[in-house]
Amino acid sequence: MTTNLQDLHGIWRLARFEELRNGAWVPAIDADAHGCISYWPNGRMHVLIGGGQRPRLRGEWAQVPAQQKALCLDDLVAYAGSYTVEDDRVRHLVDTCWIPNWEGRELVRAVSFPARGVLQLDTVPDPSGRVRATQRVTWERYP
Repeated sequence: MTTNLQDLHGIWRLARFEELRNGAWVPAIDADAHGCISYWPNGRMHVLIGGGQRPRLRGEWAQVPAQQKALCLDDLVAYAGSYTVEDDRVRHLVDTCWIPNWEGRELVRAVSFPARGVLQLDTVPDPSGRVRATQRVTWERYP
């Protein structure tokens, strides 16, 4: 299957973010996670996913304890960069990320459209052999 760039263009909202654990698909963060991903015709993209169970912080940012801030980051996915499409794969080249180690990294995802207005991105095996979670993110197109 070849993915058409125009099929990706636009803004998508998170429907499900799942991870394969012990043979079953379960929420990767929590069932209340929310977020969006965008693909622009100029080859730029960004993604933001936040867990719905993150603690609400009180007070000025400088006064919030580091441990509370860290809990918020544990249930967050946020990065931006460029992207290219090759057949049924999209390659995200990360420029900026909530995890600095991902900056400069290429994240490859299998692309499918299981229904009209639905985008599915699946992790693919890392060619370096690095073990990582098998994840599936399902997005619905914003009207």
